[in-house]
Amino acid sequence: MIEAALFTLHLDRCTTLARRLLTQKSRPRLTSGLVAASLFLVAPWAAAAELKVFSAGAVRAPLGELVPQYERATSHSVTITYGTAGALRALLEKGERADLVILPAEGMAEAEVRGWVQPGTPRDLAHVGIGVAVRKGAPLPDIATPQALKRALLDAKAVAYADPTRATSGRHVDAVVLPSLRIADEVRAKAKLQTEGSAGEFVSRGEADIAIQQISELLAVEGVTVVGPLPASLQKITIYSVAIATGASEPVPARELIEFLSSPASAAVFKAKGMDTGPVH
Repeated sequence: MIEAALFTLHLDRCTTLARRLLTQKSRPRLTSGLVAASLFLVAPWAAAAELKVFSAGAVRAPLGELVPQYERATSHSVTITYGTAGALRALLEKGERADLVILPAEGMAEAEVRGWVQPGTPRDLAHVGIGVAVRKGAPLPDIATPQALKRALLDAKAVAYADPTRATSGRHVDAVVLPSLRIADEVRAKAKLQTEGSAGEFVSRGEADIAIQQISELLAVEGVTVVGPLPASLQKITIYSVAIATGASEPVPARELIEFLSSPASAAVFKAKGMDTGPVH
């Protein structure tokens, strides 16, 4: 399916090129153009590009499967720097070069205003909610209602979540979930704050009983079990968007990678990794 998506992308580009060539009035120019098009069909990615991507950690799992397939099919190489929304914002603010940027939608809106990404290029890729995880084999706490979640968090010896000064999910947990449950002081006193990677790693190492983070990040951690999503009244759905960076040195392959990540075949991979590409409910 992935290879089919790449072929369809390439075929669409070739069709566009052919239509442009057919509008030419000069036959010699048309002939040479058709020869060029035929070579493009035979060797669509003869010139390998090196793409540099800045990406939020929530999409690490799907990209870990999709990007290698894209590289094999195109001969391009892709280097990804993962980080929290705050860490990536700092890189962009310093003028670090990238070809593609993947951020939460609100962060992408700022990036477009600040001129860090090319206007008109942002596109939504997938969205994900925040969930709760415990160590594999541990009893699964009841988190179906706010009151049940409150009991589970109070019973835990330590609770792990993302640093609220750096990450979208951590900010929501610290500023919305805990105050809403009226247990902010109690949980903050025993919190394990994740600055890089997944909060689930604290749980897998036995340093925390519960982790709260985007479901896609929790699913990627070995040794933990995702109990489920936060109750609806406390939930935050985050949309992740991709765009071409203003200083992109490989804008054409970057655009092709966006099309590939937006394909139906890629959508199935996002879903398998805990994210959704359908409408946000």
